[in-house]
Amino acid sequence: MYMTIDPMFVGIVLLLIYIVVGVIRNKADRLVKRVIVYSFVVYLLKVMQLTIGSFIIPPLHDEEIYGGGTQLFPFYFLWDLFRDYRHGGFDWFFWNTAKLSFYNFIMLMPLGMYIALLFKVRKAKWATFFIFLVSLVIETSQFIFSYYGVIMPRTFNVDDLLLNTAGGVFSFAIIEQVRRFVSRIKKGDA
Repeated sequence: MYMTIDPMFVGIVLLLIYIVVGVIRNKADRLVKRVIVYSFVVYLLKVMQLTIGSFIIPPLHDEEIYGGGTQLFPFYFLWDLFRDYRHGGFDWFFWNTAKLSFYNFIMLMPLGMYIALLFKVRKAKWATFFIFLVSLVIETSQFIFSYYGVIMPRTFNVDDLLLNTAGGVFSFAIIEQVRRFVSRIKKGDA
């Protein structure tokens, strides 16, 4: 008999308690900033739920875990798309591969926005480094937790690293361009 613990549910309950205590103590002090921070915490919890899922108690035994493994070849998802198309055209397998690649691209896009707006990072290299680091932590956590049977088996995938980082950097770049445009309008240069 196994029990699963959903980190999203636990996190939301703790966040709600924290918000109630914060409202009682601080009233409406810096409300907009707090709402943005709370939305960031909810986003992180959702990413955790999407990438790790629920924790399994007690952990799965070795014989119950199928080999998760690793995928260390960059841009292998392009080969998957090509192979799926060659095998069955635009069938379910092709669109499922395309969908999963797209989801990996958009998953860290909000992180790129939060980095620019909430944490005030201005340099693209630091944003890229931070987004890559978050993606690396996600992939490594999936691999380690799967290895010990604490979550359902997941793989370490280099393509996920690339697509997550590309999506986060893309949204960071858009936010920075919008910021520059608004700054020029305020100065009267546009």
